[in-house]
Amino acid sequence: MNQIPNLLTIADLTTRWQMPRQSIHEKKMENDFPPPVQYVANGRTALFLESDIEVYEKKYPWITSPEKRRSRQRFIWSLINQ
Repeated sequence: MNQIPNLLTIADLTTRWQMPRQSIHEKKMENDFPPPVQYVANGRTALFLESDIEVYEKKYPWITSPEKRRSRQRFIWSLINQ
């Protein structure tokens, strides 16, 4: 029997990453953000493969939580202010 892969919406990513929708929409504009595999709800809702999102998270581990994003931000700030 064929299995349907796990799919995520922007709303799912806001919960997963504890990030505002607008920030995720900004990430979508980056060249290496995973492309949607399908649009539903008359083209209003993008669906992303969870496996593609996991690859993106491995490449950019700081995206996964507010604490990791703050830590990275502090690190970059410390490099600028040396």
